[in-house]
Amino acid sequence: MEKTVEMKPKKSVAEEMADLFHKFPNPKDMVFTAELAEPWHYRIWDVGQKYLYLSNNTLVAAPKGSNSAEELLAVVPNRGFEKNNDNIFPIFMGLQDGYHVLSCVESGAQPQISIMEESIMKLYKDAQPFKNFTFLNHTEGGQETCSFESAAFPGWFLSTSTEPNKPIGLSRKGGAEIATFYFMKK
Repeated sequence: MEKTVEMKPKKSVAEEMADLFHKFPNPKDMVFTAELAEPWHYRIWDVGQKYLYLSNNTLVAAPKGSNSAEELLAVVPNRGFEKNNDNIFPIFMGLQDGYHVLSCVESGAQPQISIMEESIMKLYKDAQPFKNFTFLNHTEGGQETCSFESAAFPGWFLSTSTEPNKPIGLSRKGGAEIATFYFMKK
């Protein structure tokens, strides 16, 4: 029987976010260097220990050890979105290739997650609000966990199903879906 080892982040989510925002200053005030040519990559998994995997251009959440390789998410700050709370960080998140970004779109009765073909670094450098691509990383819940609220659809959070191998989505807090995540820089 294989024993599952639970991973714990080394830094708090607030420390991870502070590092990210410190390293990626406002693009209007800087000259870009090779060091800022690429997004940072993060391992993100839910409190039910399900990791994100790419399956047929869809991010799904499944326990570690499934047949698919874990998808690290590319993350950069959104400096064009006004930050008005020390515990909330506006960020762009996308696939590790840097050319596909998570977007929140209206689809029927509730918003959905879509993977759009767009350069995450172009979004960062443009320094615009880009609400449909922006997630508000809330760090007030605890040292090790956070949630990701859609800027385009306030009150809707990135979530996973309680069942494995289901696509990630958006849901309101308090439902059956899991909206709390661990977040660790790779």
